[in-house]
Amino acid sequence: MKARWWLACVVAAAAGAAMAATSGPASAAPEAGGPPAPAAAATAPAAVSSSVQAAVPAAGAAPAAEAPAPAAPLRARWEMPPVCDPFGRPRVQDLREELRLTGYRLVLALHAEGPPGKDGQYPPRDLFILGADGTVLRRLTETPDKDERVPRTSPDGRRFTYDYGDFVVDARTLASRPARAGYVWTPDGRRTAACEKRGIVYMDIDTGKESEPVKVPRKVEIVDLSCDGKWFIFEIRDFMGQKYTIDFLAADGSGEIRKLPNHPKSGGECHPAFSPDGRWMCWNSGDSLSVRRFDPSLPDGTDGKIVTLPKEKLGQDPCGRWSHCGRYIAFVKIPHAGSWRVHSPVGIVRVADGETVVISPPGMAGHHWDYDWLPPEE
Repeated sequence: MKARWWLACVVAAAAGAAMAATSGPASAAPEAGGPPAPAAAATAPAAVSSSVQAAVPAAGAAPAAEAPAPAAPLRARWEMPPVCDPFGRPRVQDLREELRLTGYRLVLALHAEGPPGKDGQYPPRDLFILGADGTVLRRLTETPDKDERVPRTSPDGRRFTYDYGDFVVDARTLASRPARAGYVWTPDGRRTAACEKRGIVYMDIDTGKESEPVKVPRKVEIVDLSCDGKWFIFEIRDFMGQKYTIDFLAADGSGEIRKLPNHPKSGGECHPAFSPDGRWMCWNSGDSLSVRRFDPSLPDGTDGKIVTLPKEKLGQDPCGRWSHCGRYIAFVKIPHAGSWRVHSPVGIVRVADGETVVISPPGMAGHHWDYDWLPPEE
């Protein structure tokens, strides 16, 4: 089946705007011992001009000619170990232009053939590669009878899995092969982890060989592992007197499950994610997307300071995936008047000032974990 889907890519075109030389507003002064509050925008973003239509190449087709590589220092570097700066000053006022200059890409699971049919069912998802500014779209899979979803990038950016580890893809060549893996990667990018009834099992991504299970206090749905490989993070319902909790556990199985403090709003908290350097975490705090420090040496696992991003820009029920530098978080933007059951566009928020852009068409994106970041093309 030929792909006949078009993506409207919005391009910033304010004449005479010296984007690369324009710094954004300074971040607010940090609170003692905690992250700074997001900065307020000092000026309006540059004007957005017309939209252009970009055809989607069929799976396996040669990618479009590459644009000139962005000049340093904005071009993202996928360094290991990661160094994150969530509240670093915006480097270009227009977020879409800043993202273009970074060269970051994302892999997304999209309903390529459009919105749901009369029966209310969405067509199966396929994987696409986009530039972080919403351009440079390439179709990676074309399986009309099979749902391809849940991509997850390795910490070193060299590979990503999808379909909960059933396939692994080389992030540079985009060559894929079947795999037997879990959802969560280990920091070295060689193994994945999953929590089963018998404990946490590590699986070699190349051989499929499993480790002996690491016994844990209870079975949990682990969703992330800190970059030092020491801590798993997850959510539990109806735990320790709370309907929703964000929790963490030592990766070696020692000790008890520790609960992070609930957000003051006390909403439906879920979907936590570590920043790539493991020093921060974001989560759906019930009312919006929130960010706080992660420090397991503290009694509560955090210093108590929380930055909640503007809900009017992020929509309801946002769940995030961090960029490697920690400056940006990708999320699904669900309208406040809509429902999480309706698939919505993927957006990106700049943590420092709460500015957002939408990078996929409304009604055709996957949900929650159907997206992740990739390094710039070499």
